[in-house]
Amino acid sequence: MKIYDKNGWVNWDYILALKSAFIMVVGARGTGKTYGLFKKLTSEKKPFLYVRRLQSQLDISKSESGNPFRKLNSDQMLDIMPRPRSKLCEFRTEQGQGELVAIGVSLSTVATIRGFDFSGIDYMVYDECIPMVGEKPIKDEFNAFLNLYETVNRNRELEGQNPVQCIMLGNANQLANPYFSGWHFTKTALKMIRGHQMVYTTKDKSRTIILLTDSPISDKKRSTSLYQNANDGFLSMALDNAFRTDETIIASRPLAEYTHIVSIGEIGIYKHKSIREFYVSNTTQKQPYYDDYGMSLKMFQTDFMMLRHLYMMGKRFVFESYENEILFRNYLKIT
Repeated sequence: MKIYDKNGWVNWDYILALKSAFIMVVGARGTGKTYGLFKKLTSEKKPFLYVRRLQSQLDISKSESGNPFRKLNSDQMLDIMPRPRSKLCEFRTEQGQGELVAIGVSLSTVATIRGFDFSGIDYMVYDECIPMVGEKPIKDEFNAFLNLYETVNRNRELEGQNPVQCIMLGNANQLANPYFSGWHFTKTALKMIRGHQMVYTTKDKSRTIILLTDSPISDKKRSTSLYQNANDGFLSMALDNAFRTDETIIASRPLAEYTHIVSIGEIGIYKHKSIREFYVSNTTQKQPYYDDYGMSLKMFQTDFMMLRHLYMMGKRFVFESYENEILFRNYLKIT
């Protein structure tokens, strides 16, 4: 596997050669995800769109101290500096006055860039795309992301050009995140984790997900001061690429003991006939049934909000598999 180079850092030559339009790289902290990608694109003089989830995150990068190219400048003797432009931010050489390196935008204010010309942009780098637990949500986040991509990509493929390549970088914060859910990657990611698989590409080759496990750099960082004094949860996320999970009841139950309440997407939700227990199963029923996208999903969230309240109140829910709990939480917007 060529995911890591000879020095143990993320191998961007290998990853970008996969050619998928969307490449999601989820890995432990400090393994060379962002730095290595910036280094490759800037050295090859390929301007890119630098995307952050929130405007507040982008605003930090507009300052000299928050400049995302600061370490690269120091290591490579460059002078890439931010040049704020209202909600956007350009990053240019020569103290912000030279060649364009990147254009910074935030997903939360994507409407402000409509009509902007991105014809010279062939790459999108979406940094820290998986929100941390408790981080501010974005309304209809997955569709907002797709709209941003459409704004940048436009009709390139219809005109015989290659699509914009979007590289999404994330830490292992939540399996229940908008992108795993939107692309139905949740079950795939869990299978990859259990099978120690690092790379998965869809049949049409358009999307690739990479889970950076067994990082040589993470192994070296275990002996540093921070990680010797961190709790197990932080260590698992930061070094081992372990997603946050909650204690839950995973068990198989006989459906004959339960009454069907509702089915949505890939799961059926049932209530026990004699005790206060709910069961979320792989078995779905036709009535009532909701699709897990668009208006149907919104109707489900309105009609069955009581399920969210019961779950949050700690009522007894049993899940046929952990994947089912992730889907259940995604559908009801439980983070």
